[in-house]
Amino acid sequence: MIRKAFFLYPFSFFIFFLQYSALAQKTEIDSLVELLNTSSEAKKIEILNALSLKYSDTNPDKAVAYGKQARTIAQNNKSAIEIGYSCLNIAKGYYAKSDNTNALAYLNLAQVEFIKIDSKSGLAEVYNVIGNIQTDLSNSESALDYNLKALKLREELNDSFAMASSLINIGKIYYNLKAYPKAHDYYQQSLLIREKINDQAGIAACYNNIANFYGDQGDNLKALEYLKKSLEIKEKLGNKKGVAYTLNNLGSIYTALNEHTKAREYYTKSYELKKEVKDARGMLSSLTNIGVSYYYTNDLSSAVKYFVLASEEAQKVGAKDIALSSFQNAAETYSELKDYKNAAKYYSLSLDLKDSILSVESSKALHEMQAKFNYEKQEKEIHILKQEKEIQALDVARTKLIKNGFIIGFILILIITFIIYSRYQLKQKANQKLEHQKQEITRQHNELNTAYGQIEAKNKDITDSIKYAKRLQEAILPTAEFDRTFNGNGFILYKPKDIVSGDFYWMWKNKNLVYLAAVDCTGHGVPGAFMSIVGHNLLNQAVKEHQLREPAKVLDEVNKGVTETLRQYEEESTVKDGMDIALCCLNTDTLELQYAGAFNPLWIISENQFQEIKADKFPIGTFIGERLSSFKNNSIQLKEGDCFYLFTDGYADQFGGEKGKKFKYRQLQDLLLKNCNKKAPEQKDVLEQTFVKWIGQLEQVDDVLIIGINV
Repeated sequence: MIRKAFFLYPFSFFIFFLQYSALAQKTEIDSLVELLNTSSEAKKIEILNALSLKYSDTNPDKAVAYGKQARTIAQNNKSAIEIGYSCLNIAKGYYAKSDNTNALAYLNLAQVEFIKIDSKSGLAEVYNVIGNIQTDLSNSESALDYNLKALKLREELNDSFAMASSLINIGKIYYNLKAYPKAHDYYQQSLLIREKINDQAGIAACYNNIANFYGDQGDNLKALEYLKKSLEIKEKLGNKKGVAYTLNNLGSIYTALNEHTKAREYYTKSYELKKEVKDARGMLSSLTNIGVSYYYTNDLSSAVKYFVLASEEAQKVGAKDIALSSFQNAAETYSELKDYKNAAKYYSLSLDLKDSILSVESSKALHEMQAKFNYEKQEKEIHILKQEKEIQALDVARTKLIKNGFIIGFILILIITFIIYSRYQLKQKANQKLEHQKQEITRQHNELNTAYGQIEAKNKDITDSIKYAKRLQEAILPTAEFDRTFNGNGFILYKPKDIVSGDFYWMWKNKNLVYLAAVDCTGHGVPGAFMSIVGHNLLNQAVKEHQLREPAKVLDEVNKGVTETLRQYEEESTVKDGMDIALCCLNTDTLELQYAGAFNPLWIISENQFQEIKADKFPIGTFIGERLSSFKNNSIQLKEGDCFYLFTDGYADQFGGEKGKKFKYRQLQDLLLKNCNKKAPEQKDVLEQTFVKWIGQLEQVDDVLIIGINV
């Protein structure tokens, strides 16, 4: 599937106030430069910062240079507020260049200065920019935290303009999390404030984000209405960068409306403007979208040229997500052009990039570190408990000796005195030992806290990597193509157990033939996800490169590919993994259905009668000493009104209900029979509600996948 670039762009406002009337009256760059030559050092800092801010969207290099000049003078004057704003403006320049590393470094410097003088407005600005960077890096939790901090400070300052900026940023974060109603609510709150203060630039930004909301809801005409209103304001304001992104968004809407030539015109205009303002990352999305527009108009040669160019530029600026998408787009387009040499090259580049993004070894190291930490923690807790018992025993012995001394009487007073003295010394030693042990306990406690912090940091890094891997895995799933093909007459119930899944679904359409597969790879989570990528690529190779059309032969080729990829034929191989699969091919003209399966059967319901087409009882993937078996091809003639289902074992194997037992296949068959006459989306809702009710408070035990088609 050709992947479009993501067209929603981050929006935020940066605020800087000049404190003298001359600058307030002259806002053009030439006026600022003229004042620079005649001003005192104190005013030069303000002018340089103003110039830095002025260039942040149009010429980031100049923005950084002016900011650094301002910082040098501010440091000489030892002005914390001016140093803080200089560092903030330098960071904005680097952010505009997509150099997040330097941007974050200068934001930290600015934060230190603002904390010194308790500058709430300065800190709010720092949090705002950090939040934008975290949003770009897909760190949604961190981005939300920083933007909420900024909003709280701005509410305390009663700064309506800045509050509106924070509200729209928070809305964008919820938009990225697909919490669309909540995102729309924040957009509307921001729009109300901007209309009240007549902030035209802000109103345009709100229109743009509201348009994206309607676009994702499928209301493209409403989206166009808001985008055109946004474009009109930005053109009046001369905001080239804003115009560029709105043009890109308009192109995406026209792509959704299948008006690809018109879409390409908007993408091209957007690219030229982004190039003019040196927006490196923004240029990448436009390049990718131009390539997609050529692809949809079947101009594959032009399309692949833009995909390759996008991949090269993405690598230069470190945009791994766009580079990966561009590699995959180029590979698939070269494959359709039958240029298999270049297709293989870009498939290989995409796989190498995936390997660099996700490391299984990191997950293993985390588990080992956690186990070691738990063991050492238990050992130290036991050691501390023993020490406390020793101290208690010493105190008991001291009390007993004192009591016995008094019983002996006056005659033994000298002995008692000696004993008391001895006990005093013992007490001193005990106290010294106790103090030493307390210090040791404190040291060990600090070590435990340090180790725990390291584990938590490592856990976050790995979790973030796995979440990014989820985005990559979702990219290979043909959800949009499935919806377009079956247009409400089919559904996919897909519920991964972990962040990433070992189950996946696959689809390929060739004229009147539609191929569908439900695949269950060995395991779940990260190992299963790796196997799903192998399976997805092998299915594509079988039908596209080897041009196999019969499901059984496709499975034979996939079986062979898994065995060779995992080197299961070699004596030293330790990989015993494979996959279960149900694969079918529907002829949409004749309604003939061909099917082949490895353990996963095909279910058909015709006139309320249930029929099961059994799968072969061996999996995809062989081991040492086994021979490759051939799969059986089944042909079934369907008629209008029939339903058929492909699935994995996750739904039937789920524990739940009042007695905590498995759901089982028989109960699943009865559920499908009872609801087969309903529309496909309604069937999906019934299955999902039943699953949620069945599982209750128990944990999901496996990935769940069911595909249903109403013929």
